[in-house]
Amino acid sequence: MSAETVPAVPASPVPAKAVDQASRYKKEVEPLLVNYCYDCHGDGSHKGELAIDSFKDIAAMQKNRDVWKRIREHIGYKLMPPADEEQPSDQERQQLLSWIDAAVFPVDPAHPDPGRVLLRRLNREEYRNTIKDLLGVDLEVENILPPDDSGYGFDNIGDVLTLSPVHIERYLAAARQALDRAVHPDPMPRPERKIAGATLDGPGRRSEDGHYLWKAGEAVCNPEFYQPGRYLLKVVACGTWGGNEPPKMELRLDGNLVSTWEVKNLMDTPKWYTAEVKIDTKGPHRVGVTFPNDFWDEKIPDPSKRDRNLMVNRVEIQGPMDGPLPPKPETHRAIYGERRSNEDDKAYALRVLSGFARHAFRRTPQTGEVERYLRFIGVAGSQGQSLEHGIRLALEAMLASPSFLFREEPVQGGGKSDKIVQLGEHALASRLSYFLWSSMPDDRLLDLADAGQLRQQLDEEIKRMIASPKSERFISNFGGQWLQLRNLTSASPDEKRFPNYNRSVGRDMRKETDLFLGDVLRSNLPISTLLEADYSFLNGNLARFYGIQGVEGKEFRKVSLAGTPRRGLMGQGAVLMVTSYPTRTSPVLRGKYVLQNLLDMTPPPPPPNIPQLGGGHGKNMTLREQMEVHRKDPSCANCHALMDPIGFAYEQFDAVGSFRNDDRGNRIDTAGKLADGDAFANPEELRELILRKHGNEFQRALASRLLTYALGRGTDWYDRPAIDAITIKASKDNGRFQTFIRAVIDSVPFQYRRAS
Repeated sequence: MSAETVPAVPASPVPAKAVDQASRYKKEVEPLLVNYCYDCHGDGSHKGELAIDSFKDIAAMQKNRDVWKRIREHIGYKLMPPADEEQPSDQERQQLLSWIDAAVFPVDPAHPDPGRVLLRRLNREEYRNTIKDLLGVDLEVENILPPDDSGYGFDNIGDVLTLSPVHIERYLAAARQALDRAVHPDPMPRPERKIAGATLDGPGRRSEDGHYLWKAGEAVCNPEFYQPGRYLLKVVACGTWGGNEPPKMELRLDGNLVSTWEVKNLMDTPKWYTAEVKIDTKGPHRVGVTFPNDFWDEKIPDPSKRDRNLMVNRVEIQGPMDGPLPPKPETHRAIYGERRSNEDDKAYALRVLSGFARHAFRRTPQTGEVERYLRFIGVAGSQGQSLEHGIRLALEAMLASPSFLFREEPVQGGGKSDKIVQLGEHALASRLSYFLWSSMPDDRLLDLADAGQLRQQLDEEIKRMIASPKSERFISNFGGQWLQLRNLTSASPDEKRFPNYNRSVGRDMRKETDLFLGDVLRSNLPISTLLEADYSFLNGNLARFYGIQGVEGKEFRKVSLAGTPRRGLMGQGAVLMVTSYPTRTSPVLRGKYVLQNLLDMTPPPPPPNIPQLGGGHGKNMTLREQMEVHRKDPSCANCHALMDPIGFAYEQFDAVGSFRNDDRGNRIDTAGKLADGDAFANPEELRELILRKHGNEFQRALASRLLTYALGRGTDWYDRPAIDAITIKASKDNGRFQTFIRAVIDSVPFQYRRAS
């Protein structure tokens, strides 16, 4: 396949080009709009600031696709016309939808559009993971970098990943902190151990400040000395005077006196006291700090001189002081490597920086690109610092460069904006790794990209990456945002209403759903498992909360849900909690959740000035009855007719996910009817309806979310052929999760881009 050949993909049926859409509009579409829509949106009426007859031709409609997208959604979701108006038949609705698709949103499956590519910076999680994989250190980025905005449900969307002066300042600070922990250009210090005073044995009183000797005695420890040699024993101490004398402090090793000091510094100013000792045999040795000159005289007029005491804050052991210095840490050696014999400073620095740049920039460095960073070697030298310090400065500059902070996807030779080109293999490796690992490509991906063989081995690499522990990041980041699990951290159920819930249960709920989603992915199960699975992953704490017997201990394990009302995601506490309020359930939130996240149908926001339901139930009305009153407002009726029945199906689960048979003595009614008229009596029947009649919408919802997350942009009308192709390919393999991922990676938007 050439770099400029874009494969045709299956698409939704599009009328042949020979069909005159303008003529079809006049004959078939406009009469329907006049009959059902013009009372409010035509003939001089423009309710909601929409006048459909203001669009004089198809070109005008295509210039206002955002408006026509909303029109299409309202017609498709049966939100318009309002419920109290005459309704078009299903055939007439489909006639309107098919014309809008063909005329306003035409797609050519033979020439698919991969969409635009934004120069996208790393978000906080991507930055954390990239630093960890690049330097080997785990940086607490939430304490350094500003939080990221979200768009289309995800925080890796290029449109919202802005870059401010604050970001630049914080990225520099983060780079310095990461390098401070990863590399050590100075000679390594001798090994050092700290023993808190509060852990010392002996008489006295212990606190977080240390070991307080208020009468004569000895504070003792028995540290292990791993080899003979010279050691520095350091005591951090302070005290109170008695009479005109300070406390004395004796340091003893194996009972033998090593040194004696007068501790003149007071309690608020601890001071170091150091002595050198020789250890002849390895193993434990007794180190004692003795207070020999206790004093107490309550008759002294000055209260500060009545009581002489000693505080031992801590003991430190440094050494052995003889012999070779400890080796540099592995994180340092992985970057700096070993200097070759007869290798001069420039050659060594170039080799180190080139290897680092290849990983940090996720590609082979361009000619002369690394040489620019050699100037930092000179800067360090002018300040009397070593070559290793100069290399560290260059590494810091690389970590603050656009090539590291932004995910570049260069096009060879540039090109016109309408030219469609295939991604280079390094750009493909980067898209692949940030999709599945939220991090940079590893050596295997880079080596294949260098050799131009990544596309040839995509199957093997996708399987390897999914099997890797790094794919936990995909579960956490994609799953956590698609399923809104991140909202659990801010959930605060009312403690009086739900006394059995606590924070540990909330943490276990999140882990349950992460483990469940990971199992469906790694076992390559059909995505219908997400809705109908009769198993989950529980530990003793969560099983007790759910009322499931036979599960004990802290460890999570796969548990059968047979004989319980729980099935799939909608039976898991994490999902049920994020779709509730702190004091009560919300059929609206739960119904909207199913529509938006599982069926790719996003109801419009509520109109302004609509009163909300109260925080609690009315004295004489069930929640269903309250909602029925709420739906009497015509501006609310259509949307709530979509959401509420679905939400009420799960009403037997309370706001923290516990199962109940009644709500304050009122029988819970879980029956409902979908917008298409299909009725159900309970969650089981609703689940069967979704899988049997709306399985394609469920698959398209996952395909759309995966594509959005993988591309870092929202999907648009021209992505319809790609979403169709992903869904068709996955459905041929029983809708298996890994097939969805492979189909996303194979898609035109993932593999291609506009030239500019």
